[in-house]
Amino acid sequence: MQGISTTRRRFMIGSAGITLATAVGFPAAVRAAGAQIGFILSNYVVPRYRYLDQPFFEKAVSAGGFEPIATQANLDVAQELRDVDNFINRGVKVLALIAIDKKTSINMVRKAKDAGIPVIAYNEAIPNPDVSAFVGRDNRSVGRNAVQAAAQMVGLEGKFVIVSGSPDDTVAEECTAGYYDVLKPLIDSGKVQIVSQQFNANWDPELARQQAENALSANGNQIKGFFCNDDGMAGGVIQALLAQGLAGKVFVSGQDATTQGCRNILLGHMMVSSFTKYDVMGTTAGELALKLAKGEALKAPTTYLAEGKVPLPWWPIESYNVTKDNVADHLEHYSPGYLDSKAALKGLDDSLVPERLRKLR
Repeated sequence: MQGISTTRRRFMIGSAGITLATAVGFPAAVRAAGAQIGFILSNYVVPRYRYLDQPFFEKAVSAGGFEPIATQANLDVAQELRDVDNFINRGVKVLALIAIDKKTSINMVRKAKDAGIPVIAYNEAIPNPDVSAFVGRDNRSVGRNAVQAAAQMVGLEGKFVIVSGSPDDTVAEECTAGYYDVLKPLIDSGKVQIVSQQFNANWDPELARQQAENALSANGNQIKGFFCNDDGMAGGVIQALLAQGLAGKVFVSGQDATTQGCRNILLGHMMVSSFTKYDVMGTTAGELALKLAKGEALKAPTTYLAEGKVPLPWWPIESYNVTKDNVADHLEHYSPGYLDSKAALKGLDDSLVPERLRKLR
């Protein structure tokens, strides 16, 4: 991605998939003691992980005099298990973890606990009571907000499709449950029909495109809208809609308000994308990791019930919908670093670009 900030480039060092924060300014005694805090990300396919979550986590940890180490597992559960073992063997003081598979992650937390390492569940709630902190958004609320946006923009009546992320991924499951929180009474009354709902492995845009194509074909293109768990899959849906001349005529929602997502909003191909303040999320997790590393007690602002039954100390992070009305604010605030405004705006007619954004081309 173009437009990566100087801060981000400074972090992208190391080898074998592991990045180490710059050691300049670390107290020598801390470095000698190997005071490291680990962060295992599930993937770099989702741009926010590389360009927001990780650097802000690392910055917070570094500011506290500890050395952040990070790696990403390429959506491979076996690799994530190896990463956990590696970080345990390195003797990290705290481990922040974005779980790929919630069932496997329960055992990862147990292994870390047995080694005396506190675990922060990051982004994905891990249903293990040994988790020291959960830092993440309210995913069901994200789903509910997407449906409420559809109610305002196109109305909730007719046939809809739900395009979900990976199976056994708590974000995918909870966002999808959030859709149904609002839709169920309308489904029961017959006002709304969900003609397709599918979990797509690895949040694959190509699988999302195929799901959309199948749904459009089976229903004679009479689909009112698509609720998508992220912008990548929304992009796959939009490809299917473009092929049928329906892009911009059918409601599409996404999540993460990525560069391509913002472009699709400006084009009118996607109506809304939920965005969470991932810079705040990374910073919050880094600051909590510092406290745990120093043996300080944590006091959570609230409790999260993972799978509706396992209580976790929760630090909720704010989410909001990005639409045509506020996409200019979003692009200005998160470019460069997370967003590439030039790519988002390239070739767009002036009529589609708010005047204040034209300077970003």
